[in-house]
Amino acid sequence: MARCRMACLHYLAHCGLFTVKANAMRKIIALALLVIALPAWSQAWIRYAQTDTATLYFDSLRTRKMGDTAFVWDLHDLKTEAKDASGRVYRSIMHATEYQCRIRQRRVLSILLHSEPMAKGTSLEMVSAGDWTATPPDSLAGELFNHICE
Repeated sequence: MARCRMACLHYLAHCGLFTVKANAMRKIIALALLVIALPAWSQAWIRYAQTDTATLYFDSLRTRKMGDTAFVWDLHDLKTEAKDASGRVYRSIMHATEYQCRIRQRRVLSILLHSEPMAKGTSLEMVSAGDWTATPPDSLAGELFNHICE
């Protein structure tokens, strides 16, 4: 039985059947790699503020506004290394933030600390949602509000 299987496989390979499957498989693998890489590739960071300690960006491709509510990824790219409470070094902070545009309030849904600049490297820590707070016009959060809500 095993000898018959080997002979059949050898015959199919000789006829070129596996070559067709191999080419199709290569296409499937290439497509899968593209889909996996898409989230990182599809970020369009737009700088909206600069401070002494960080450059602040928002991701224009992943920003969503639905009625009076807006969601945005906010990236703080630190100029120097910082350490969390456990002593781990991080170089960038990403905030998932929700805005209530009409009443000018926001809340941070999650915070991710990254080991490398521009949200690259290992994600070190995730902090969950905060409370709703006012968004003053003359603050950094107000700068982002202007880009997202108006």
